Amino acid sequence: MAGSQHTQTHPKFTWRFLALSASSSNVIHITATTEREARDQSPVGCVMVFAGRLPVQGGQHA
Repeated sequence: MAGSQHTQTHPKFTWRFLALSASSSNVIHITATTEREARDQSPVGCVMVFAGRLPVQGGQHA
């Protein structure tokens, strides 16, 4: 129950980052409620440059 209440009071966003590593750079999208949560899910060994926050599209599923 606590998980469903959490998403109702804290909407999710799609966070867009430029992920830079020694060998490449990629634009990645991570769905999370906060930027900190998104950064915690980012690839290891990459420098994450914030590029945008977009609302999650679509309806809520139970």
